[in-house]
Amino acid sequence: MFTHLTLFLLATYFLFLAMNGYFLYRLCQSFTAIKENRWAKRMLFITLMLTSGMVIWIGDNNFAMTLPFYMTAFLITTKGDLLGRITVGGVFFCFIMSVCAMADTYLIPLDRFRCYDIASRLVRPLIFGLFYLIFYRHLKGKTIKLPHRLWKLCSGLTILPFTALSVLILPAYWMPESILLHNLNWFQGTVILPISLISSLVLLHSILVLADYEAKAQTAALTEMREVYYQGLKREQTQVHTLRHDLRNHLNAALGLLEHGETEQTFQYLLELTNSQTLHSSLCICENEIVNVVLSSKYEDMKQYKIITDLQISLPAALPIADTDLCALLSNALDNAIEAAQKSEDKQIAIQCKAERGLFMLRVKNSLTGDIHRDLSTTKKEKELHGFGLADMREITARYGGFLEAGAKNDIFELLVSIPLVPLQ
Repeated sequence: MFTHLTLFLLATYFLFLAMNGYFLYRLCQSFTAIKENRWAKRMLFITLMLTSGMVIWIGDNNFAMTLPFYMTAFLITTKGDLLGRITVGGVFFCFIMSVCAMADTYLIPLDRFRCYDIASRLVRPLIFGLFYLIFYRHLKGKTIKLPHRLWKLCSGLTILPFTALSVLILPAYWMPESILLHNLNWFQGTVILPISLISSLVLLHSILVLADYEAKAQTAALTEMREVYYQGLKREQTQVHTLRHDLRNHLNAALGLLEHGETEQTFQYLLELTNSQTLHSSLCICENEIVNVVLSSKYEDMKQYKIITDLQISLPAALPIADTDLCALLSNALDNAIEAAQKSEDKQIAIQCKAERGLFMLRVKNSLTGDIHRDLSTTKKEKELHGFGLADMREITARYGGFLEAGAKNDIFELLVSIPLVPLQ
């Protein structure tokens, strides 16, 4: 009978621990990027699970002993901005320790009924689960990303709950004989522990708000860049149309010079007109005018860098995709391809773009050399000033209900965009 009861209590204890680890791991997934290795995921889950099962109350040194092991495991199993990982790890540690300290401290009166231990273990997954559900509707399976400057702000704010816990828990351990300090800490603990918990949760919410603000600011910046680029191409297109419209006048002028015997001047005039960049900058590849303008502009760049180009374009004059979005998709895809191809020995770019069977399809393949990040982020040093191209394309594709795939294999980078076409309104 004793053995069965012991096994039941142990099974219940580990079940509660596993529940703690599950809720905390799911929360952690949204606030920091976890390494893709299975061992890293398991290690982080076990770390969160064991930390959430730590017995801790006022005057207990488990707080200080757990921190170095917890932070080491957290940093080993996560990736991304180091300061961001330290900040998230610190906030989660304060959150976990606050819940554990409150559970172990406030439920001590239940010890007289011999249900203190089971109640302390039960309340933890209830609290962690409750706050997971509260944050769940804001998370939606995404991973929070903040620039380094905002992680600096959040890391400074993390000091508040960490200091509150340290001041409350550690002094009583180093001065165990001080009854006055012990009573004072117990009295303060009824207020400070909830404040530490609330401040940890407020910090997590603040990170969510900052991430949402940063995403909106980046979207606005991308939209502005997209519009500026589009307007530049429109001006070039207007110049082409103007030159073509005025071509008759140019020919009449040349004929007038010939009638007056100005042969040399006529030759110079026609030579200048023939070498005009505007006259040669527009290719007629398909029926879609904006695609022609973009490809004409990029084709000149590809010729300049001596890149072998294979174009297979078949698009109608009208598409249910805004000209600015279509311009941004093609421009960003070709800019990235040109930048990569010009650095490689085998300078090649293949572009396929067509609309058929209810789908807009864009495939760009280019030669590649050097390193490429697994998350396809920019390899340039000033990361805050670059790397918007792929994010812009993802945003446009998602907005139209399509998908984007990109990856490198055997020194070839391939981008595939697919967008469902709906009838124009």
